[in-house]
Amino acid sequence: MTQKFNLALEPCIVCGSSDIDQTVLGTALADASDFTNKDEMQSKFRYELATCLICNHSSIQTDNPCWMPTRKHDFIKYGEPTEHYSQISEKLKTLNLEFKDVSVHTFSYKDFQLANLLASDLNIPSLELKDFAGCSRDWLPSVSGSISKPQALTSFISEIRESKKSHKIVLITRFFDHVHNRDLLQTILKLSSPSTHIVFDLNDYDRLFELGTLEFIWNERRNFFSQKNLASLLTRASVKFTMFTYESKAVSPTLTGVISSRLPSDMNSDAAVKSQSTNPHLGEKLLALRQHWKLELRLGHKLAIIGASHKGISLAQFVLDLDIRFSLHDDKEASKGKTPPVIPPLGFHSVSGFDFSEYTHLAITTTPIIAEKIIPKLRDSGFTGQFLDFDCRPFN
Repeated sequence: MTQKFNLALEPCIVCGSSDIDQTVLGTALADASDFTNKDEMQSKFRYELATCLICNHSSIQTDNPCWMPTRKHDFIKYGEPTEHYSQISEKLKTLNLEFKDVSVHTFSYKDFQLANLLASDLNIPSLELKDFAGCSRDWLPSVSGSISKPQALTSFISEIRESKKSHKIVLITRFFDHVHNRDLLQTILKLSSPSTHIVFDLNDYDRLFELGTLEFIWNERRNFFSQKNLASLLTRASVKFTMFTYESKAVSPTLTGVISSRLPSDMNSDAAVKSQSTNPHLGEKLLALRQHWKLELRLGHKLAIIGASHKGISLAQFVLDLDIRFSLHDDKEASKGKTPPVIPPLGFHSVSGFDFSEYTHLAITTTPIIAEKIIPKLRDSGFTGQFLDFDCRPFN
């Protein structure tokens, strides 16, 4: 049985159903990027994993009022892999735009690399990069007698509408993963017009479901769209779209697409419609993962979580039992001296120079490329225990 508590649940963002199953994630959790100075207070919120019993869409619901939960601080920035960007460029070429008369609008710093590639590849002459999704605090609703849209959204929409170019390309990398407010989602989709074309990407959750991992469940991600459910959402919004999937050693499973009225009518037959996968019940899988970690880490065991990223923080917040003895480790210079979103019983430390010889388990929550570099160093430091991934499996 899944535990319940009283949150005012939103209807399913895909099908609108209120028939939703809930699994408690935490009742007093800080945002996963809320590293604070010692004299700052951290806001705490309730989080639960909600699964629609009609369409099986899973989302994270919370009493956190932020419309677009992103990082809290400028030092928490993550570069995006770029090797699949050329395919996006090829999709845009099929729209037959006069690219010299096109403006590009970035929603987040995560769009900057793609914007630069498109400007170069498509000969777009001018480019102004802006980060409207820069801070969670910017996405709190404005209160002036009544709740209104966050200023960050108003500024983003204004920039697009004020462009004098014949066509606008709007980049919304990872928007669908993080969007929390239904009005925000509809506002962005309504930007699609004969002169405005939207490029998006998100995690390919079908592939992640297939891999049997839950490492994508962070409290700053709000929706875990399957290809089928995202296609249903876009179809209900009456927009033309095309999607493709990409995966490599450098690029985690990714679903990328273009929304444009200039797409051929048969373009929706891409990956989304072909997808026949069935989403697992994530709540049940999360409860099983919690039990797996509990059985693995017995009395006397010590765990070190390597990587204070969203993944590492979420392992501590959502999965580990309160009685598990663990520490958190990261070498990012900007996080030193900060208080992390979770308070590890064994402390928050650097990776370099730390003595892991008394630890029985290390959870690797970095990217595979970083893990390849640091695992030999961890062995050289005296660690003789087990390397595990987020899902409590031997790290390969």
